[in-house]
Amino acid sequence: MHLEMPLIIGLMVAASSLAIAAKRVRIPYNVALVVGGLLLSVGGIFPGMPPLNPEVVFLVCLPLLLFEGGITADVANVRANILPIATLATLGMVLAIAATGTALHYTLALAWGPALLLGSILAVTDTVSILYAFRRAPVPRRLSGIMQGESLFNDGTALVAYAAISSIVVGGASYSLPLISAKVVGATLGGLAIGLTLGLVAGFIIRRTEDPLAEIMVTSALAFAAFVIGEQLHLSGAIAAVTAGLATGINLRRHVSAQSQVAIHTFWEYAAFGVNTFLFLSMGLTTRPETLVRYLPQTLLAVVCVFAGRAVAIYLPFLLLRWLRPSEAVPLRWQHVFILGNIKGALSIGLALGLPESTPSRELLVAIAFGVCFLSLVVQGFMLTGVLKRLGLFHEDPVAYAVAEQQARLIASRAARQELEELHDQGLIPRAAYEHLRSDYQVGIAGAERELRRLSEQHLAQGAKIVLATRRRLIDAERTALLSARRAGLIPEATAEVQLAKLDSRTLELEHVLASAQEHEAGSERKAS
Repeated sequence: MHLEMPLIIGLMVAASSLAIAAKRVRIPYNVALVVGGLLLSVGGIFPGMPPLNPEVVFLVCLPLLLFEGGITADVANVRANILPIATLATLGMVLAIAATGTALHYTLALAWGPALLLGSILAVTDTVSILYAFRRAPVPRRLSGIMQGESLFNDGTALVAYAAISSIVVGGASYSLPLISAKVVGATLGGLAIGLTLGLVAGFIIRRTEDPLAEIMVTSALAFAAFVIGEQLHLSGAIAAVTAGLATGINLRRHVSAQSQVAIHTFWEYAAFGVNTFLFLSMGLTTRPETLVRYLPQTLLAVVCVFAGRAVAIYLPFLLLRWLRPSEAVPLRWQHVFILGNIKGALSIGLALGLPESTPSRELLVAIAFGVCFLSLVVQGFMLTGVLKRLGLFHEDPVAYAVAEQQARLIASRAARQELEELHDQGLIPRAAYEHLRSDYQVGIAGAERELRRLSEQHLAQGAKIVLATRRRLIDAERTALLSARRAGLIPEATAEVQLAKLDSRTLELEHVLASAQEHEAGSERKAS
């Protein structure tokens, strides 16, 4: 522990510095961590950094990330798009593995077994990067919902396929294609059942706990229990964790106090941030530049194979969906985003490192997996925003722009009026000039206020956002005052807790208004698409 603590502290300092730098230069946080980690590795700043442990990725990081994705997911959006999400996470994933493996077999002259195994490793979409990108990009709500839902559920299908193919390639087990398909379907349904059952049990406990800290502990145990039980029963632990998170999220919104909801979501937001930081920084630190250079030709060919496999896995299922259910059709330019936004990450590297030493062509498979993931995170991570803008999907809300324009006008006019008042009080401006200028600014301020009021009344979602942002600032001020008074002994502990709970309830009420307005806009957007 004495030797590890300087390394841990150094990693925290490095992650914080990279986060600040990423915000300053406006690049994705995960890309900054990977590139920064690689530069730190080249500079030899963290010579004691151990390699990325696949067991840590599977048993610690993956359950936390999947559960957090489920508990914070927009359940209404997932439910509204369940058919395309399920199609991509099942049929799409099978097609991706088969097409990518076939392309790798013929392009890199790999045997069928290792080629399909590498195809299953590279078919996984990095959930963290997708959620990071689409939670911050102003794209159509349905598009982001489908991509987020697919990224949450396709891990389960890919992990089951990876285990089945690995047992054939390494263990010599014999499986027919129908048997593998049945195994994938059974593992998926079993994972859903386990996650739903454990989520209901945990919800029963949480509703009767009435203690935010204990409720956080229950959700933490649930995340790991769902994943581990699913894996121990040879089912999909990943799907079990996601389903448990979704069930818990629904239960929180319906039956749990506002104070507990705020505490639980704050905890999981921080947990996901910490895990993301560890994974992406570790990826950069454990990537060897000499390995990337040595296998660069094979890596570039593998990137082409991955894109080809992803294209098959997107265009064919969506074409089938358009024929069978025209109401669920997805625009073609949206489908391009599913291919170009197919970012790889730490889970693929964890799968590659988890290959047994007896795996044929293991060194090549691991090197290609590292290279493809690194290029995917850096290149696609940088390009995604530009691609969305080029396809006309980076939706700049004209209402939000108009509101911002009036807010800027209001801020500037009020600042000028305050400066004018100070000049007048100091006797530096004649009375007549003061009254004339003050009248001009009063007209500007009144006009901006009137326009903001009109925009808020005509556009419910934008008005709710303005109210929510303002109310949050005011609630923060109220919360700070209550905590200070409690620490100073001015009010009793019980009184402070009651008032803090009321503040949380007010925040959630505003968020429900905003969610309702967004659902209304999403319905209009769905009809338009």
